[in-house]
Amino acid sequence: MENRASKEEEAIGVEIKDAPPQTEEYSNILERKNMSMREFYWLWAGVLIQALCISFEACLTQGIGGFVANYFGVTSLTAVLPTILAVLSTALVPFYTKVSDVFGRAGSLTYAFTSYIVGLIIEGSAQSFLQLAIGQIFYGMGLTGIQALSQVVIADTTSLLHRGIMFAMYDMGNVANIWIAQALIDPLTLGGTADKWRIGYIIMGCVSGFGALALLLPLWYVQLSLKRRKVAQPPRRNLRWLADEFDIPGAILIILALSLTLLPLVLARRVANNWKSPIIIGLFCSGIVCFILLFIWEGKWAKRPIMSIKIWTNRTAFASLMIMFLLKVLGNVVWQYLTQYFVVSRDMTFGESYLLVRGFQMAWLIFQLIAGLIMRRYKKARLLVWIGIFVYVLGVGLMIPARHQDASTFLIVASQTVAGAGGGLAHLACSVLVTGVVHKKDVATVIGASQILVSFGSAVGNALAGGIWTQYLPSRLSVHVTGPYDQNRAMNEPLKYVKYLEPVTKKQVIQAYSDSQKLMSIIGLGVAALTIVCAAMMQHVNLEQDQDTQDRIALGEEVPEIEDEKKEVKN
Repeated sequence: MENRASKEEEAIGVEIKDAPPQTEEYSNILERKNMSMREFYWLWAGVLIQALCISFEACLTQGIGGFVANYFGVTSLTAVLPTILAVLSTALVPFYTKVSDVFGRAGSLTYAFTSYIVGLIIEGSAQSFLQLAIGQIFYGMGLTGIQALSQVVIADTTSLLHRGIMFAMYDMGNVANIWIAQALIDPLTLGGTADKWRIGYIIMGCVSGFGALALLLPLWYVQLSLKRRKVAQPPRRNLRWLADEFDIPGAILIILALSLTLLPLVLARRVANNWKSPIIIGLFCSGIVCFILLFIWEGKWAKRPIMSIKIWTNRTAFASLMIMFLLKVLGNVVWQYLTQYFVVSRDMTFGESYLLVRGFQMAWLIFQLIAGLIMRRYKKARLLVWIGIFVYVLGVGLMIPARHQDASTFLIVASQTVAGAGGGLAHLACSVLVTGVVHKKDVATVIGASQILVSFGSAVGNALAGGIWTQYLPSRLSVHVTGPYDQNRAMNEPLKYVKYLEPVTKKQVIQAYSDSQKLMSIIGLGVAALTIVCAAMMQHVNLEQDQDTQDRIALGEEVPEIEDEKKEVKN
């Protein structure tokens, strides 16, 4: 590193004797250049094994989630738990990334895995909806940290050119797990009110525990090994140092801003007059005020901002984050109640319905890997964003006719596959771009910002889907259903009640369901169109730049031409 620095100083005309002595700043970033080959491969094996285990849990949870809600008789509340989880996740992400920067990746991930597994245990043993919600809180606290910090570890240890492939590889376990989980869903859900679904949580807990060990063992080893080899020593950790590092005023403001903004999305449907209620309007407006105060504090006075203002003023970073946010909003609006809809309208089992819905996810994952390979080969990312967005809009448009109760299975699968392909291309390219325009010290923060917006998008999408189901669906039921029926049971117990209605009434209820699904797809199409505006804001990013050059660009420094000449000679 010293020889490299000397050559660069000579190249730009700086005499070595005049250069001030440089001291290495202590950092918990797991840079690849500081690891041995064995450490790197061991760590990455752990990352991929853990990703495989976590994706198995996610696929199985998605498959039996609708049945569990039906088991407790709260199908109309299906959107509430994910929304609460999204609120919690959004508030926790910046703390995870900040703690990992201060105390290291291993300790933060250890806490996250502990909370995650405890949450699975509580959910699997729940005897009421309240207990299930408590389990979701612990589960969400852990899953948030795992998802955010795993992305941070990937960004720490990979170059910008290879980062897309590694991000895609992290998610590829879902391709196999979609089929593995599908084979387990029917045995765990068939049997009426039987609680065989609890066995699924036992399986998920065991698999997730194995994945946790696979990652934490090499991560602790690598982190402690790097700490022993570092020349710089960690700073003394007194109360003032902790206050500066953790940006306590910023932390308080971000909790207030996110909670006060997101909670009305959950509570509005339970309060009289919904958004006309002074309480709901007051909460939401207070959240907006806290956001304004947060940006003022972070931009003017914070020494170590918990959410650097530089991220939001960079056009490419801002556009990438907003596209990922909008894609998540769309996904949660369109797919929140789709599994239950197919179960009722097509007389499917939950396993069959789950597999039909997963066409979108399969295409998303496969095209993420294709996007990573294209970026590695052609060094293009912004073009992939444009292609992905246009394909995504086309797929969502096809979903509107595909939600008709008599639509062909081919149209359903085709619309979801097209949308998934476009979404995978756009999302992965944005994930790489957003980490390619910031300094390495801000990588954890920008990944945290992406996770925050994804969680926020989940909350908004779930709230929109839940609002349509609880407010628009009753009006459509009133229009279509002519015979006697129980509206509450029709909305909350589709598996127990609607499937066994007499044929005419059942068809009318399904027609109301279809109208609600079409409205969700129309809203999704409008959201997808907004991503085009964001894509127009992006600037070109050179994927071949190394981390040092990337850092200098992020700091606004000029990059000497000699570096580009050396790169051309090397290539």
